Amino acid sequence: MKTKNQNWVANTFIVVATLARLLPHPANMTPVGAVSLVSGSKLNGMYKWVVPFVALALSDALLGIFKNVTPWDSVTFFIYGAFAINIFLGRFIAGQHRYLKLGGLSVFASLQFFLLTNFGVWMQGLLYPKTVAGLAQCYTMALPFLTNTLLGDLVWSLALFTVIERAASWGQKRSLQSAHS
Repeated sequence: MKTKNQNWVANTFIVVATLARLLPHPANMTPVGAVSLVSGSKLNGMYKWVVPFVALALSDALLGIFKNVTPWDSVTFFIYGAFAINIFLGRFIAGQHRYLKLGGLSVFASLQFFLLTNFGVWMQGLLYPKTVAGLAQCYTMALPFLTNTLLGDLVWSLALFTVIERAASWGQKRSLQSAHS
């Protein structure tokens, strides 16, 4: 992606992901997971890593200020780690069947986020005993959030990826028309 376009996409991702977390929404149905996955696919160099984490850290800080929630705790490492995995997974969304790959990796990203972050909640030891039964209870109690995570990641990933693909296609057509004029 050209630098000018990459800057535009990166800034848009940060704004969309941040605002979406601040506005009312169903639990776990925000674009942050999708931004991390699509950034890994569509952005180059450090952009793919910086954009999701800036959006996440900025929205965490703003949630702390405006919603009076603790922005960072011992589970934060697991949350940010799950998004780092998404960025890595995004590398595999290219070429033929990229929309099929996007769908499959969105589901995988949601599942690994569920497993990793709820493991972090269990490890924190505040809500569930640190036993196998406590871990099972933690995952069981989190199941209602998994549906929203799956749906949010699929819808947001498809929307963000499609907008970037269409904008790139439109830009190429426009460049060709200008060159032939």
